[in-house]
Amino acid sequence: MTPADFVLIDDRLLPAGEACLPVSDRGFLYGDAVYETLRAYRGRPFLVEAHLARLAQSARAIFLDLPWTASELSARLEGLLRANRIDSGRLRITVTRGAGDLRARPEQLGPPRLVMTAEPLVPLPDALYARGVPVEIAARPRNLPGALDPAIKSGNLLNTLLARFEMHDPASFEVIMLNHRGELGEASLANLFLVDAAGVLRTPALDSGILAGITRGLVLELAREEGLDPQEGPLAPAALLSAREAFLTASTLEVMPIASVDGKALAAAAGPVTRRLLDRYRARVVAELGA
Repeated sequence: MTPADFVLIDDRLLPAGEACLPVSDRGFLYGDAVYETLRAYRGRPFLVEAHLARLAQSARAIFLDLPWTASELSARLEGLLRANRIDSGRLRITVTRGAGDLRARPEQLGPPRLVMTAEPLVPLPDALYARGVPVEIAARPRNLPGALDPAIKSGNLLNTLLARFEMHDPASFEVIMLNHRGELGEASLANLFLVDAAGVLRTPALDSGILAGITRGLVLELAREEGLDPQEGPLAPAALLSAREAFLTASTLEVMPIASVDGKALAAAAGPVTRRLLDRYRARVVAELGA
């Protein structure tokens, strides 16, 4: 069998061609689901404990009780990786509420359904990390936290997908979304950092209405270890346009430098702070996984 031939549904490993969900599943019908995306190096998932903790947090936020322990989920992930013989890969854990009437209360629904998928991941070209990627600022704002909190990693992705569909420049790698106050929030699929004109590393605070990215959290930890004293707080769009450096963080991107914003080149794209943190991030992967 070639890589990614197997999918896990609940407790069963199934050939990908045979894996299916009922059309009555609420995740399919309503986006009533939570999920996590992880990266695997050398056949092992990275930061799995943090991802599973966030999965549980997202589930609690949508009134969904997970019947599996973190150790059970971790063991199933590792079994899926072994079955697919994946060395470098992207993993996704999805938990839907299962089937049930739209009018039903949470306690009337269930059991939830677990879906795990794995696929090989070809790392992005070194050239992108050397020169950075172009991004643009979205016209569409991020979800209002009081309506559908971006801190919940839910199956409802229309807000960020529409922002991506509305990008003006086909060369743009990502789109940066503003929050309901017009401040910098996050990219459609990543968190955002910048280095300002004074050399201070900054990132939007969690109360800016963003996801608490697992990679974001590690990069903040590494930055503090490097003595960079990162600052979390509100940031105006002008802060990104005038930044010396900026970068995106996500499990599959690691630390990706930004080269330009709305066509305006940054003063030090793929600059020293970005390179330093990328090196530290990759060193942490090697230290933990031997990758």
